[in-house]
Amino acid sequence: MRHLPNSLLAAFCAIAACAALAQTPTPTPTPKGTQVDIDSHALLAQIAFEDGRREDAAKEFLQAALLSDDPSFAERAARLAYDLGLTDTGLSAARRWLVLAPDDSRAHWFSGIFEARTGNADAATSEFGEFVSAVQAIGNAGSGLGLVVEALSSEPDTATATKIMTSLVERFPGTAEGDYGLAQLAMRSGDFDLALQHAESATKQRPDWLEAELLYARALLASGKSDQALALMDKLAQDHGEIEVQLQYAELLLSAGQTQKARMLLDKILDDNPGLPEASRALAFLAMSENDLDTAEKLFNDLRYQDRFRDESFYYLGRIAEQRDQPLQATRNYSRVTNGSHAVEAQLRAAQIMLKSMENGQGALRHLEEFGEANPRFKTDMLVARGQLLLEMKRSDDARSLLDSALAADPKDQTVQEAHAQLYVALAQDASSRGAYDDAEQLLEEGLAQHPNHRSLRYSQALLYQERGEMRKSARALEDLAKDYPDDPTVLNALGYLLTDQFDRYTEARGYIQKALAKEPDNPAIIDSMGWVLYKLGDYKGALDYLDRAYKLYSDPEVAAHLVSTKWALGRKQEALDLLRSALEKSPDDERLRELSKRIDK
Repeated sequence: MRHLPNSLLAAFCAIAACAALAQTPTPTPTPKGTQVDIDSHALLAQIAFEDGRREDAAKEFLQAALLSDDPSFAERAARLAYDLGLTDTGLSAARRWLVLAPDDSRAHWFSGIFEARTGNADAATSEFGEFVSAVQAIGNAGSGLGLVVEALSSEPDTATATKIMTSLVERFPGTAEGDYGLAQLAMRSGDFDLALQHAESATKQRPDWLEAELLYARALLASGKSDQALALMDKLAQDHGEIEVQLQYAELLLSAGQTQKARMLLDKILDDNPGLPEASRALAFLAMSENDLDTAEKLFNDLRYQDRFRDESFYYLGRIAEQRDQPLQATRNYSRVTNGSHAVEAQLRAAQIMLKSMENGQGALRHLEEFGEANPRFKTDMLVARGQLLLEMKRSDDARSLLDSALAADPKDQTVQEAHAQLYVALAQDASSRGAYDDAEQLLEEGLAQHPNHRSLRYSQALLYQERGEMRKSARALEDLAKDYPDDPTVLNALGYLLTDQFDRYTEARGYIQKALAKEPDNPAIIDSMGWVLYKLGDYKGALDYLDRAYKLYSDPEVAAHLVSTKWALGRKQEALDLLRSALEKSPDDERLRELSKRIDK
């Protein structure tokens, strides 16, 4: 659910008051014979709202608005549609509102949001422009731009949001709020150069604006200018004693790989503010990265009593128990993860432990089924997981029967459709892992015939092309996916890495990887991709920052090979050799490391 932020509510009240003073609306006669219909829809809307059926309420208010000359019905429909994410209903309500009250700038704001949600950047820019002009009439354009940014920041389509804000800043230039807001959105969409430019502009216009300085520091780090970023943050931390500033400095140090300084700062923050959850969480992740399981366990045990960090804490407590070979404790912790981004993976890990460590395949299947029933929003994931588990248990016929039956029982159930499509992904992956590439391709084609244009099926097909050495086919498939799903970090990173590793399209690749990194800034695979593309572009120092951080988060042999190559290119040959020997000890059969060793020995 989305709700209007308090600042927007306050601004809307002020704008509405000014509009009321400035104009006296002329009533439009209600069309003859429609008052009963209007009252009927309004009553049904109110009943639905009071019963908690808010989607029905929005649609009934819209029907009343389409018949009535009273803009309040359109306003209520638009507000409900905004909260519920009902784009079509909201757009119709906002347009009707504008017909009935063309000078009410709030209607332009809502119309701008709904146009943005449809991807119509030009129309959204026009509507937001009218809103900013209205705010400018009673204050200044910067305030209006700030309110637009506040709205756009919660929208998932970051590329469209950035495009809209870029146009608005061009239309209303010279405001710190506009530059700051554009920099924020550009960071989210992965356009770090644009973010850096406008964050710097905001700091120049308002040198005393702390938030702009902090954003500028983050933009510097994201752009690979870690020394400048840390120097600025160090100054800000010395000039400002607020906890928020100190925490951001610690996070920046961790992102830059300066773990010792980060620990010292976090320890100091906790000394001054015992039990501060944000500092404890940062220290817990630092301990995990250094394999200090005792410290990490203590900190996550403390954090699990905080509602915000409960699920995340149980997930990492499960990981710690797994590393300690405590299967029962691990499954108990994983089972308690019922929300958040780790919920699905936690249940998959629990099921794997039951299958492999406890040799209880039926218990694993039952666990996944019961979790899906108790948490319906994860029902698709659990169906897929059960199918994958059955495949792992060499029961592929049972896996197909499970999902075929579910689809036959309710062919319109999107949850089941998704699970059925994912079954073909799992079957194809199983075939590919056995080297049966023709079988894998046939399964994916069969899946796409039943579920045309399904994202995961298409993505699996692109990866299968790579398995078969058909890199150009894979690149074309991933490019098509990136056009259809421009905000999917997995697709963006896969395309960016392929263009980096197999082709000479480094500048283009960097753009894709930047967008992926903006979506998942702590994903080690994406951080590694960014480091590798910078290496290919000849920015060895910038590459080192990213690759060093990626290797700390995930000591994969491929990441190690990238880091060795970068250290060698920087002339730090002994460090490169030491790292290479260490990585080869852990992964003696890795082809990249062995090839790199031969090359360096020459």
